[in-house]
Amino acid sequence: MTIEQTSCDRGHHNCPSPPSAPQWLVSLRSQDELRIALQHPIDILDLKEPRKGPLAAAPAELWHAAIAMTADLPQSPRLSAALGESQESLRIASDLPAEFAFAKMGPSDSVSMDRLCHTWDRVRSELAPSIQFVAVAYADHTAASCPDPVTIFRAASRAGIQRCLIDTFVKDGKSTLDHLNRDQITELAETARAQSSWWALAGSVGVRHFPVLSQWNIVPDCIGVRGDVCDQDRTSELSPQRMRDWSAAMARSFRPAD
Repeated sequence: MTIEQTSCDRGHHNCPSPPSAPQWLVSLRSQDELRIALQHPIDILDLKEPRKGPLAAAPAELWHAAIAMTADLPQSPRLSAALGESQESLRIASDLPAEFAFAKMGPSDSVSMDRLCHTWDRVRSELAPSIQFVAVAYADHTAASCPDPVTIFRAASRAGIQRCLIDTFVKDGKSTLDHLNRDQITELAETARAQSSWWALAGSVGVRHFPVLSQWNIVPDCIGVRGDVCDQDRTSELSPQRMRDWSAAMARSFRPAD
């Protein structure tokens, strides 16, 4: 496998600096949820089917609906698509429209980093050149039979992937912050910053975790949410009230630098 350098490795100076406030990513599964989400200052609309797995793909019809619904907005959020785990991603990556900004796949059952890097290469080769691939790591990596998060973050940078996301594989209510302690989350954040990678924190993250992140002095580039903005759990419908609560909590907890 050929390993390429990132622009940061090559000494360029256009790499992301630490954020003053994280971007907000919300995972959505229907057009009704898209309509609710578009009433809020969301940075990334992430399409997936939570009833079929942690990163199961949404139907192609929803991809095209999202493009149409955001096409004429003055400040359109960027679109992201989950492509499933490794084998499903390989089957559908080429179908993702070029209007999407991001695509991600789950690393489960990738018992070695070499195997995962090979899958990354194959999936990336199927995506439109304008789509940025996001390397996903699972906090509960043992349950997912894949490499640990820091190893994945570092390998992603070596492979020229500048965006990483930490998530959970088993959706049992335990969050990334339940699986990883302060030192481990800090190591992830420092690894991303050292290699000038953009990184997102997801995995059953809730408003309840914002004070913990503040205490730990952790400010990811992006925070992703699904279950905490739903009526019940991640498989239920998006809640307009919980979306309002999250919007207010994001503004209150992460203020832009003066």
